[in-house]
Amino acid sequence: MKFRLAVAVLASTLMAGLAPAGAQVPPVPPGWQMERVVMLARHGVRAPDQSPEELARFAASPWPSWPVAPGDLTPRGAELGRLMGQFYRVHYGGRGLIQEADCPAPGIVVMWVDYDQRTEYSALSTLGGLYLRCLNPILKHQADLSKPDPLFHPQPSPSCPMDAAGNRAAILARIGGDFSSVLREYAPQLTTLQSTLCPPGVATAGKSCGLSVDAPAIVPDAKGGVAMKGPIAVGSMASENFLMESAEGMPANQVAWGRLAGDAAIRDVLKVHRLQVDLMEKTRTIAQQKGSNMLAQIVTTLQDGHKFPGAPGTAEPVRFGMMIGHDTNILNVAGLLNLGWEIKGFQDNEVPPGSSLAFELYKEVRTGQRYVRMTFYAQTPEQMRQATQLNLDNPPGMVAVDLPACSADASNRACPLQRFVEIATAAIDPGCVSIGNVTIKR
Repeated sequence: MKFRLAVAVLASTLMAGLAPAGAQVPPVPPGWQMERVVMLARHGVRAPDQSPEELARFAASPWPSWPVAPGDLTPRGAELGRLMGQFYRVHYGGRGLIQEADCPAPGIVVMWVDYDQRTEYSALSTLGGLYLRCLNPILKHQADLSKPDPLFHPQPSPSCPMDAAGNRAAILARIGGDFSSVLREYAPQLTTLQSTLCPPGVATAGKSCGLSVDAPAIVPDAKGGVAMKGPIAVGSMASENFLMESAEGMPANQVAWGRLAGDAAIRDVLKVHRLQVDLMEKTRTIAQQKGSNMLAQIVTTLQDGHKFPGAPGTAEPVRFGMMIGHDTNILNVAGLLNLGWEIKGFQDNEVPPGSSLAFELYKEVRTGQRYVRMTFYAQTPEQMRQATQLNLDNPPGMVAVDLPACSADASNRACPLQRFVEIATAAIDPGCVSIGNVTIKR
Protein backbone atom coordinates (compact mmCIF):
# COMPACT_ATOMS: atom_id res chain seq x y z
CA MET A 1 0.00 0.00 0.00
CA LYS A 2 2.84 2.38 0.85
CA PHE A 3 4.46 1.80 -2.55
CA ARG A 4 1.26 2.33 -4.52
CA LEU A 5 0.35 5.47 -2.62
CA ALA A 6 3.81 7.02 -2.92
CA VAL A 7 4.04 6.39 -6.65
CA ALA A 8 0.51 7.62 -7.26
CA VAL A 9 1.11 10.84 -5.33
CA LEU A 10 4.43 11.48 -7.05
CA ALA A 11 3.05 10.71 -10.52
CA SER A 12 0.17 13.13 -10.02
CA THR A 13 2.65 15.84 -9.05
CA LEU A 14 4.97 15.18 -11.98
CA MET A 15 2.06 15.34 -14.43
CA ALA A 16 0.33 18.34 -12.85
CA GLY A 17 -0.55 21.04 -15.31
CA LEU A 18 1.06 19.11 -18.17
CA ALA A 19 0.43 20.68 -21.59
CA PRO A 20 -0.10 18.11 -24.35
CA ALA A 21 2.92 17.40 -26.53
CA GLY A 22 2.92 19.59 -29.63
CA ALA A 23 0.58 22.19 -28.16
CA GLN A 24 0.93 25.45 -30.02
CA VAL A 25 1.27 28.96 -28.67
CA PRO A 26 -1.99 30.70 -29.52
CA PRO A 27 -1.91 34.02 -31.41
CA VAL A 28 -2.63 37.36 -29.81
CA PRO A 29 -6.42 37.41 -29.40
CA PRO A 30 -8.31 39.98 -31.52
CA GLY A 31 -8.60 43.26 -29.68
CA TRP A 32 -5.71 42.44 -27.32
CA GLN A 33 -2.32 44.12 -27.13
CA MET A 34 0.84 42.69 -25.59
CA GLU A 35 2.30 45.17 -23.11
CA ARG A 36 5.17 43.33 -21.45
CA VAL A 37 6.94 40.01 -21.13
CA VAL A 38 8.94 38.86 -18.13
CA MET A 39 11.12 35.89 -19.02
CA LEU A 40 12.85 33.56 -16.59
CA ALA A 41 15.57 31.71 -18.49
CA ARG A 42 18.13 29.00 -17.89
CA HIS A 43 21.73 29.39 -19.04
CA GLY A 44 22.79 27.52 -22.17
CA VAL A 45 24.78 24.35 -22.81
CA ARG A 46 27.61 23.97 -20.31
CA ALA A 47 30.32 21.50 -19.43
CA PRO A 48 29.50 19.13 -16.56
CA ASP A 49 29.53 20.80 -13.16
CA GLN A 50 31.75 18.07 -11.76
CA SER A 51 35.51 17.88 -12.26
CA PRO A 52 36.94 14.94 -14.26
CA GLU A 53 38.11 13.44 -10.97
CA GLU A 54 34.64 13.63 -9.48
CA LEU A 55 33.03 12.17 -12.61
CA ALA A 56 35.52 9.31 -12.67
CA ARG A 57 33.94 7.95 -9.47
CA PHE A 58 30.82 6.97 -11.35
CA ALA A 59 31.96 5.54 -14.70
CA ALA A 60 34.24 2.80 -15.99
CA SER A 61 35.29 4.77 -19.08
CA PRO A 62 36.84 8.25 -19.29
CA TRP A 63 34.23 10.95 -19.84
CA PRO A 64 34.48 13.11 -23.00
CA SER A 65 36.65 16.21 -22.79
CA TRP A 66 35.07 19.66 -22.97
CA PRO A 67 36.47 22.91 -24.40
CA VAL A 68 35.79 24.87 -21.19
CA ALA A 69 36.17 24.51 -17.43
CA PRO A 70 33.60 22.52 -15.42
CA GLY A 71 30.24 24.28 -15.31
CA ASP A 72 31.14 26.93 -17.90
CA LEU A 73 29.10 27.83 -20.97
CA THR A 74 30.56 26.37 -24.15
CA PRO A 75 30.98 28.18 -27.49
CA ARG A 76 28.16 25.97 -28.79
CA GLY A 77 26.02 27.05 -25.87
CA ALA A 78 26.72 30.70 -26.75
CA GLU A 79 25.75 30.10 -30.39
CA LEU A 80 22.50 28.41 -29.37
CA GLY A 81 21.74 31.38 -27.12
CA ARG A 82 22.30 33.77 -30.02
CA LEU A 83 19.85 31.77 -32.13
CA MET A 84 17.22 32.00 -29.42
CA GLY A 85 17.81 35.73 -29.10
CA GLN A 86 17.21 36.14 -32.83
CA PHE A 87 13.97 34.23 -32.52
CA TYR A 88 12.73 36.30 -29.57
CA ARG A 89 13.41 39.50 -31.54
CA VAL A 90 11.33 38.31 -34.49
CA HIS A 91 8.63 36.62 -32.41
CA TYR A 92 8.01 39.46 -29.98
CA GLY A 93 8.67 42.07 -32.66
CA GLY A 94 5.91 40.49 -34.72
CA ARG A 95 3.60 40.75 -31.74
CA GLY A 96 4.25 44.47 -31.41
CA LEU A 97 6.15 44.26 -28.14
CA ILE A 98 9.64 45.33 -29.24
CA GLN A 99 11.24 46.59 -32.43
CA GLU A 100 11.99 43.72 -34.75
CA ALA A 101 14.80 45.44 -36.66
CA ASP A 102 15.54 48.81 -35.01
CA CYS A 103 17.27 49.46 -31.73
CA PRO A 104 14.84 49.80 -28.82
CA ALA A 105 14.46 52.98 -26.81
CA PRO A 106 16.49 53.10 -23.57
CA GLY A 107 14.98 50.98 -20.81
CA ILE A 108 12.68 48.96 -23.05
CA VAL A 109 14.85 45.81 -23.06
CA VAL A 110 16.67 44.82 -19.86
CA MET A 111 18.47 41.65 -18.76
CA TRP A 112 19.23 40.77 -15.16
CA VAL A 113 21.74 37.97 -14.81
CA ASP A 114 23.16 35.77 -12.08
CA TYR A 115 26.84 36.56 -11.93
CA ASP A 116 28.78 33.52 -13.01
CA GLN A 117 30.39 32.57 -16.29
CA ARG A 118 27.61 30.44 -17.74
CA THR A 119 24.81 32.87 -16.95
CA GLU A 120 26.69 36.04 -17.89
CA TYR A 121 27.87 34.58 -21.20
CA SER A 122 24.39 33.18 -21.88
CA ALA A 123 22.98 36.68 -21.43
CA LEU A 124 25.61 38.19 -23.72
CA SER A 125 24.93 35.63 -26.44
CA THR A 126 21.15 36.05 -26.20
CA LEU A 127 21.60 39.81 -26.33
CA GLY A 128 23.79 39.36 -29.40
CA GLY A 129 20.87 37.69 -31.13
CA LEU A 130 18.36 40.27 -29.95
CA TYR A 131 20.25 43.48 -30.79
CA LEU A 132 23.83 42.87 -31.81
CA ARG A 133 24.61 46.45 -32.84
CA CYS A 134 22.63 48.33 -30.21
CA LEU A 135 23.82 49.89 -26.98
CA ASN A 136 20.38 50.57 -25.55
CA PRO A 137 19.55 47.08 -24.26
CA ILE A 138 21.31 46.67 -20.97
CA LEU A 139 22.68 43.68 -19.11
CA LYS A 140 22.99 44.08 -15.34
CA HIS A 141 23.68 42.10 -12.20
CA GLN A 142 23.73 42.98 -8.52
CA ALA A 143 26.44 45.36 -7.41
CA ASP A 144 27.79 43.35 -4.47
CA LEU A 145 29.42 40.31 -6.03
CA SER A 146 30.63 39.01 -2.67
CA LYS A 147 27.12 37.78 -1.85
CA PRO A 148 24.74 35.45 -3.71
CA ASP A 149 22.03 37.22 -5.66
CA PRO A 150 18.85 36.68 -3.58
CA LEU A 151 16.73 36.27 -6.71
CA PHE A 152 18.73 33.31 -7.97
CA HIS A 153 20.24 32.03 -4.70
CA PRO A 154 18.14 33.08 -1.68
CA GLN A 155 19.79 32.41 1.65
CA PRO A 156 18.41 31.22 5.01
CA SER A 157 17.14 33.95 7.33
CA PRO A 158 15.29 34.08 10.66
CA SER A 159 11.96 34.35 8.82
CA CYS A 160 12.96 31.74 6.21
CA PRO A 161 15.28 29.28 7.96
CA MET A 162 15.36 26.62 5.21
CA ASP A 163 15.47 23.90 7.84
CA ALA A 164 17.36 20.91 6.44
CA ALA A 165 15.61 18.36 8.65
CA GLY A 166 12.17 19.68 7.73
CA ASN A 167 12.97 19.73 4.04
CA ARG A 168 14.37 16.22 4.18
CA ALA A 169 11.16 15.03 5.83
CA ALA A 170 9.02 16.80 3.23
CA ILE A 171 10.91 15.17 0.35
CA LEU A 172 10.76 11.69 1.87
CA ALA A 173 7.06 12.10 2.63
CA ARG A 174 6.42 12.45 -1.11
CA ILE A 175 7.97 9.05 -1.84
CA GLY A 176 6.56 7.05 1.05
CA GLY A 177 9.26 7.64 3.65
CA ASP A 178 12.28 6.12 1.88
CA PHE A 179 13.65 5.47 -1.60
CA SER A 180 12.38 1.91 -2.04
CA SER A 181 9.28 2.81 -4.05
CA VAL A 182 10.98 5.11 -6.55
CA LEU A 183 13.92 2.75 -6.97
CA ARG A 184 11.42 0.08 -8.05
CA GLU A 185 9.37 2.44 -10.18
CA TYR A 186 12.42 3.74 -12.07
CA ALA A 187 14.26 0.42 -12.20
CA PRO A 188 14.23 0.20 -16.04
CA GLN A 189 15.89 3.59 -16.44
CA LEU A 190 18.32 2.96 -13.57
CA THR A 191 19.31 -0.37 -15.09
CA THR A 192 20.00 1.34 -18.43
CA LEU A 193 22.05 4.05 -16.72
CA GLN A 194 24.08 1.51 -14.74
CA SER A 195 24.95 -0.47 -17.88
CA THR A 196 25.84 2.78 -19.66
CA LEU A 197 28.14 4.00 -16.90
CA CYS A 198 29.65 0.61 -16.09
CA PRO A 199 29.05 -1.93 -18.87
CA PRO A 200 29.63 -5.59 -18.05
CA GLY A 201 33.15 -6.60 -19.03
CA VAL A 202 34.66 -3.10 -18.79
CA ALA A 203 37.41 -3.03 -16.19
CA THR A 204 36.77 -0.85 -13.13
CA ALA A 205 40.14 -1.39 -11.37
CA GLY A 206 38.36 -3.11 -8.51
CA LYS A 207 36.42 -0.02 -7.46
CA SER A 208 32.68 0.39 -7.03
CA CYS A 209 31.15 1.89 -10.13
CA GLY A 210 27.95 3.55 -11.20
CA LEU A 211 24.77 4.36 -9.40
CA SER A 212 25.52 2.71 -6.07
CA VAL A 213 28.75 4.51 -5.23
CA ASP A 214 26.76 6.34 -2.55
CA ALA A 215 23.81 5.03 -0.53
CA PRO A 216 20.43 6.73 -1.17
CA ALA A 217 19.90 9.61 1.23
CA ILE A 218 18.83 13.22 1.64
CA VAL A 219 21.61 15.09 3.46
CA PRO A 220 22.41 18.71 4.40
CA ASP A 221 24.56 20.48 1.83
CA ALA A 222 27.30 23.04 2.29
CA LYS A 223 25.02 25.91 1.22
CA GLY A 224 22.46 25.40 3.96
CA GLY A 225 20.00 23.36 1.92
CA VAL A 226 19.67 19.65 1.25
CA ALA A 227 21.22 17.39 -1.36
CA MET A 228 20.37 13.95 -2.67
CA LYS A 229 22.84 11.06 -2.67
CA GLY A 230 22.59 7.64 -4.22
CA PRO A 231 21.30 6.03 -7.44
CA ILE A 232 18.64 8.65 -8.27
CA ALA A 233 21.13 11.51 -7.78
CA VAL A 234 23.89 9.84 -9.80
CA GLY A 235 21.44 8.84 -12.53
CA SER A 236 20.11 12.39 -12.70
CA MET A 237 23.61 13.82 -13.05
CA ALA A 238 24.61 11.27 -15.68
CA SER A 239 21.48 11.62 -17.80
CA GLU A 240 21.76 15.41 -17.88
CA ASN A 241 25.43 15.14 -18.81
CA PHE A 242 24.45 12.87 -21.70
CA LEU A 243 21.92 15.51 -22.79
CA MET A 244 24.61 18.20 -22.63
CA GLU A 245 26.97 16.03 -24.71
CA SER A 246 24.32 15.64 -27.38
CA ALA A 247 23.41 19.33 -27.33
CA GLU A 248 27.11 20.18 -27.64
CA GLY A 249 27.10 18.33 -30.96
CA MET A 250 29.60 15.69 -29.87
CA PRO A 251 30.03 12.68 -32.18
CA ALA A 252 27.56 9.88 -31.52
CA ASN A 253 30.29 7.60 -30.18
CA GLN A 254 31.11 10.19 -27.49
CA VAL A 255 27.53 10.83 -26.34
CA ALA A 256 27.11 8.39 -23.45
CA TRP A 257 30.14 6.56 -24.98
CA GLY A 258 27.86 5.51 -27.84
CA ARG A 259 25.94 3.22 -25.49
CA LEU A 260 22.55 4.96 -25.76
CA ALA A 261 20.77 4.80 -29.11
CA GLY A 262 19.88 8.39 -29.92
CA ASP A 263 17.45 10.97 -28.59
CA ALA A 264 14.75 8.50 -27.58
CA ALA A 265 17.11 6.61 -25.27
CA ILE A 266 18.38 9.82 -23.69
CA ARG A 267 14.83 11.04 -23.25
CA ASP A 268 13.94 7.82 -21.44
CA VAL A 269 16.78 7.99 -18.91
CA LEU A 270 15.99 11.69 -18.33
CA LYS A 271 12.99 10.42 -16.37
CA VAL A 272 15.45 9.95 -13.51
CA HIS A 273 16.64 13.55 -13.83
CA ARG A 274 13.06 14.79 -13.89
CA LEU A 275 12.32 12.84 -10.71
CA GLN A 276 15.36 14.16 -8.89
CA VAL A 277 14.81 17.84 -9.71
CA ASP A 278 11.08 17.55 -9.00
CA LEU A 279 11.80 16.25 -5.51
CA MET A 280 14.64 18.66 -4.78
CA GLU A 281 13.22 21.86 -6.30
CA LYS A 282 9.41 21.55 -6.47
CA THR A 283 8.66 20.06 -3.06
CA ARG A 284 6.40 22.71 -1.58
CA THR A 285 8.50 23.99 1.31
CA ILE A 286 11.64 24.10 -0.83
CA ALA A 287 9.86 25.84 -3.70
CA GLN A 288 8.58 28.49 -1.29
CA GLN A 289 11.98 29.03 0.31
CA LYS A 290 13.88 29.21 -2.97
CA GLY A 291 11.22 30.59 -5.31
CA SER A 292 9.27 33.19 -3.33
CA ASN A 293 11.71 36.01 -4.16
CA MET A 294 11.62 35.20 -7.87
CA LEU A 295 7.85 34.85 -8.12
CA ALA A 296 7.39 38.04 -6.11
CA GLN A 297 9.68 39.85 -8.58
CA ILE A 298 7.74 38.49 -11.57
CA VAL A 299 4.42 39.61 -10.06
CA THR A 300 5.79 43.06 -9.25
CA THR A 301 7.19 43.57 -12.76
CA LEU A 302 3.94 42.48 -14.41
CA GLN A 303 2.17 45.12 -12.35
CA ASP A 304 4.81 47.82 -12.87
CA GLY A 305 7.48 47.57 -15.57
CA HIS A 306 9.58 50.21 -13.84
CA LYS A 307 10.31 47.73 -11.03
CA PHE A 308 12.22 45.18 -13.06
CA PRO A 309 15.68 44.68 -11.49
CA GLY A 310 18.26 46.84 -13.18
CA ALA A 311 15.67 49.01 -14.94
CA PRO A 312 17.31 52.38 -15.68
CA GLY A 313 14.53 54.61 -14.35
CA THR A 314 13.45 55.97 -17.73
CA ALA A 315 9.95 57.21 -18.46
CA GLU A 316 9.16 54.07 -20.48
CA PRO A 317 8.69 50.86 -18.47
CA VAL A 318 10.50 47.66 -19.34
CA ARG A 319 8.71 45.81 -22.11
CA PHE A 320 11.09 42.87 -22.52
CA GLY A 321 12.66 41.86 -19.21
CA MET A 322 14.71 38.68 -19.00
CA MET A 323 16.24 37.14 -15.87
CA ILE A 324 18.88 34.55 -16.73
CA GLY A 325 19.68 32.04 -14.05
CA HIS A 326 19.33 28.30 -13.64
CA ASP A 327 16.92 25.42 -14.11
CA THR A 328 16.36 25.46 -10.35
CA ASN A 329 14.85 28.95 -10.55
CA ILE A 330 12.33 27.89 -13.19
CA LEU A 331 11.51 24.70 -11.30
CA ASN A 332 10.93 26.60 -8.04
CA VAL A 333 8.44 28.94 -9.71
CA ALA A 334 6.77 26.08 -11.56
CA GLY A 335 6.41 24.24 -8.26
CA LEU A 336 4.77 27.24 -6.61
CA LEU A 337 2.23 27.69 -9.43
CA ASN A 338 1.78 23.98 -10.29
CA LEU A 339 2.86 24.56 -13.90
CA GLY A 340 3.62 21.91 -16.49
CA TRP A 341 4.73 21.67 -20.12
CA GLU A 342 6.26 19.29 -22.62
CA ILE A 343 8.72 20.08 -25.42
CA LYS A 344 9.25 17.55 -28.20
CA GLY A 345 12.16 15.25 -27.42
CA PHE A 346 12.17 15.92 -23.67
CA GLN A 347 10.41 14.58 -20.63
CA ASP A 348 7.41 16.58 -19.45
CA ASN A 349 8.44 19.49 -17.23
CA GLU A 350 12.10 19.24 -18.30
CA VAL A 351 14.04 22.55 -18.23
CA PRO A 352 16.62 22.13 -21.02
CA PRO A 353 19.64 24.39 -21.43
CA GLY A 354 18.68 27.76 -22.90
CA SER A 355 14.97 27.35 -22.18
CA SER A 356 12.73 30.03 -20.71
CA LEU A 357 9.38 30.47 -19.02
CA ALA A 358 7.68 33.64 -20.25
CA PHE A 359 5.00 35.60 -18.42
CA GLU A 360 3.23 37.76 -21.02
CA LEU A 361 1.04 40.71 -20.04
CA TYR A 362 -1.85 41.57 -22.38
CA LYS A 363 -4.42 44.33 -22.38
CA GLU A 364 -7.90 43.89 -23.81
CA VAL A 365 -8.30 47.29 -25.44
CA ARG A 366 -12.10 47.49 -25.25
CA THR A 367 -12.39 46.78 -21.53
CA GLY A 368 -8.95 47.71 -20.24
CA GLN A 369 -8.75 44.27 -18.57
CA ARG A 370 -5.23 42.86 -18.31
CA TYR A 371 -4.30 39.20 -18.56
CA VAL A 372 -1.22 37.06 -17.97
CA ARG A 373 -0.44 34.23 -20.35
CA MET A 374 2.54 31.90 -19.99
CA THR A 375 4.70 30.23 -22.63
CA PHE A 376 7.61 27.81 -22.33
CA TYR A 377 10.37 27.95 -24.98
CA ALA A 378 13.17 25.46 -25.62
CA GLN A 379 15.15 24.25 -28.60
CA THR A 380 14.50 20.59 -29.29
CA PRO A 381 17.37 18.09 -28.92
CA GLU A 382 17.79 18.00 -32.70
CA GLN A 383 17.77 21.79 -32.99
CA MET A 384 20.49 22.04 -30.35
CA ARG A 385 22.60 19.30 -31.87
CA GLN A 386 22.35 20.83 -35.36
CA ALA A 387 22.48 24.50 -34.23
CA THR A 388 19.37 25.04 -36.34
CA GLN A 389 18.50 28.54 -37.49
CA LEU A 390 15.21 29.58 -35.90
CA ASN A 391 12.44 31.71 -37.37
CA LEU A 392 8.67 31.87 -37.47
CA ASP A 393 8.53 29.03 -40.00
CA ASN A 394 10.98 26.90 -38.02
CA PRO A 395 10.53 27.96 -34.39
CA PRO A 396 12.00 26.35 -31.30
CA GLY A 397 9.77 24.14 -29.24
CA MET A 398 7.18 26.36 -27.61
CA VAL A 399 4.00 25.55 -25.74
CA ALA A 400 1.34 27.49 -23.91
CA VAL A 401 1.43 26.87 -20.16
CA ASP A 402 -1.87 26.85 -18.32
CA LEU A 403 -2.28 27.97 -14.72
CA PRO A 404 -4.43 25.24 -13.11
CA ALA A 405 -5.65 27.45 -10.26
CA CYS A 406 -7.02 29.95 -12.82
CA SER A 407 -8.92 27.49 -15.02
CA ALA A 408 -12.34 28.82 -14.00
CA ASP A 409 -11.38 32.42 -14.82
CA ALA A 410 -9.13 31.95 -17.87
CA SER A 411 -9.82 33.56 -21.23
CA ASN A 412 -7.82 32.65 -24.33
CA ARG A 413 -5.57 30.53 -22.07
CA ALA A 414 -4.74 33.68 -20.10
CA CYS A 415 -5.45 34.51 -16.47
CA PRO A 416 -6.83 37.92 -15.45
CA LEU A 417 -3.97 39.87 -13.91
CA GLN A 418 -5.78 40.42 -10.60
CA ARG A 419 -6.52 36.69 -10.31
CA PHE A 420 -2.93 35.81 -11.26
CA VAL A 421 -1.65 38.10 -8.51
CA GLU A 422 -4.01 36.46 -5.99
CA ILE A 423 -2.85 32.95 -6.93
CA ALA A 424 0.84 33.87 -6.91
CA THR A 425 0.57 35.75 -3.61
CA ALA A 426 -1.12 32.77 -1.98
CA ALA A 427 1.74 30.53 -3.17
CA ILE A 428 4.54 32.80 -1.92
CA ASP A 429 5.86 32.58 1.63
CA PRO A 430 6.15 36.26 2.64
CA GLY A 431 8.77 35.37 5.22
CA CYS A 432 11.01 34.23 2.37
CA VAL A 433 10.71 37.46 0.37
CA SER A 434 13.89 39.43 1.03
CA ILE A 435 14.22 41.67 -2.02
CA GLY A 436 13.47 45.31 -1.39
CA ASN A 437 11.41 46.43 -4.40
CA VAL A 438 8.41 44.16 -3.87
CA THR A 439 5.65 43.99 -1.28
CA ILE A 440 3.69 40.81 -0.72
CA LYS A 441 0.42 41.15 1.21
CA ARG A 442 -2.02 38.45 2.24
